[in-house]
Amino acid sequence: MTNALIALAEFIQSRELENPPLERFERLKRHVLDTVGARRAGLRTDEGAAAAQVAASLRDGTLAAVLAGSAQARCTELDDIHLTSCTTPGSVVVSTALALAAAGELGTMRDFAAAALVGYESTIRMGVAIDGPMRLHQGVWPTYSAAAFGSAATACRAYGLSVDRTAGALATALSFSGGPPVASAPAMSSRWITLGAAAVNGVLAARSARAGLVATSVVPKRLTMSLGRRWLFDDIGMKPYPTARQALAAIEAARDLARAHDVAGVSKIIVELPRRQQEIVDRPRLPHTRLESIVSVQYQIAIALAAPDQLDDVHRTPPFVDNRVRRLMRLIEVRRARDLDEAYPRAWPARVVFRLRNGRVDRFVRHPRGDARNPLAWDDVVAKYGGLELAEDLRAAALDSAIPPMWAPQ
Repeated sequence: MTNALIALAEFIQSRELENPPLERFERLKRHVLDTVGARRAGLRTDEGAAAAQVAASLRDGTLAAVLAGSAQARCTELDDIHLTSCTTPGSVVVSTALALAAAGELGTMRDFAAAALVGYESTIRMGVAIDGPMRLHQGVWPTYSAAAFGSAATACRAYGLSVDRTAGALATALSFSGGPPVASAPAMSSRWITLGAAAVNGVLAARSARAGLVATSVVPKRLTMSLGRRWLFDDIGMKPYPTARQALAAIEAARDLARAHDVAGVSKIIVELPRRQQEIVDRPRLPHTRLESIVSVQYQIAIALAAPDQLDDVHRTPPFVDNRVRRLMRLIEVRRARDLDEAYPRAWPARVVFRLRNGRVDRFVRHPRGDARNPLAWDDVVAKYGGLELAEDLRAAALDSAIPPMWAPQ
């Protein structure tokens, strides 16, 4: 077993994690709340409802909850995201921790927090170790690649395994990280179920280690760089509405300009992005599926300016389109901004230009609302789900029957 894997296993089982700093603990609480909201919103999508049917066929309630929760939260594009790893850990880690808590494996708030934090940190660190932002453009889905590893870390902590067995479980989980991801192109893609299955595999890896079945593996030293001294979890952000994160700064910049300038007088809208972001969200055609609408920066700017309520719609089946949206999409041109390339992936910025009759105006956004440096507060997270009639539900004392009432927002 490599020193890096042993070091991570020691970190996962460290007693020091039972008392996280207050600021990190409060951030974790918001991310738990946000993921629960995303999961419940996901139930309203066709893919999320189908995931529930698949999960119902499993006899093991814990594995069923992990499968359904991960798929439902992730399919919404509402869940949290870490930029330099290009992973969305909450959908996997929070779903796993909640399922284990419901099974009685995490009996206290401290137990739950420690298991969730090591899951987040392990998922993020694996994404960084494989250079997730670069791998994304090579056809790899970083979250899928790191999912089993992250859920295994969460489960190992919940089960209280020894350091050696934890390392052996992590090594087993690594064997589930290969293979090309399923595309999100079909309206009813199985992509989200594959993520849920990866999370389930991580729990199975931990259970196997608990039974004495372990593996060995070699991992990059980068996995444990500054481990225990720097928490990559502290750099995680959220999304205020369903969108590909690569488009978020541009949408915010366009909305800011529209508040000060009449959109009817705009002759052209220029969106300038780092090349890697442009490759993901430059989609000039009208979307036909929910995921197409979420990925297209042109479409999302158009609805943000013409029909802003539609931006919060997680269902989008079919995507909303009218003459205003068509007109605005024809005005939008997406360009590479070479001066912004160096910011990526530490930041995912955007510059938007409005060409007007009497000149031009522009707005630059580096850290949009929801970014780790511009985070959502408790009320923001609750308001995020208000349009889905989930706000009062999320304000209630219990996020899940297994989680103590003190997890609720104050």
